[in-house]
Amino acid sequence: MNKTYFIILLVFFFIIYIKKIHGCDPDGSPCHNRSVYTCGAQVIRANLLPNSVLDMTVQSPDLHNNLGVSAIGHFTMHIDNGGGYRFLHKPEWVNNCYCDRCENIPVNYTFEKEFDLPTPPRGTWFDIWITIYWSCLDTGITLSCAFENVHYRGYVK
Repeated sequence: MNKTYFIILLVFFFIIYIKKIHGCDPDGSPCHNRSVYTCGAQVIRANLLPNSVLDMTVQSPDLHNNLGVSAIGHFTMHIDNGGGYRFLHKPEWVNNCYCDRCENIPVNYTFEKEFDLPTPPRGTWFDIWITIYWSCLDTGITLSCAFENVHYRGYVK
């Protein structure tokens, strides 16, 4: 019986190890105190375009070291006149950044994402929740990034 548990535990750790090597998901410490230098990621602008596309620019707070946005994730949108859309469940690498290759990337990242709802009329308010990752370093076991959960409220222009 103890051999079975040992084998199961060994397989579990092997799967976790393989996932860390090949999955390379960012992890790290979240920013909670926006008054310190290391926090302050933000959505600079966002708009819902007529063809059901969200056009958005996000920014890392690390302006001084030119360590830009490495990944975005946990991305959800809600439209006031009804409807919502979940863009990303897991983080997505951006700006040609992947795992330990995250150097000299722009502080701002602009992207467009399609969504499965009709674009609401001008003046309709919407909310976006997104996690922004930056300053990623490979620790050998995991990829450690600073990250912040950001909320943005805007209207269709």
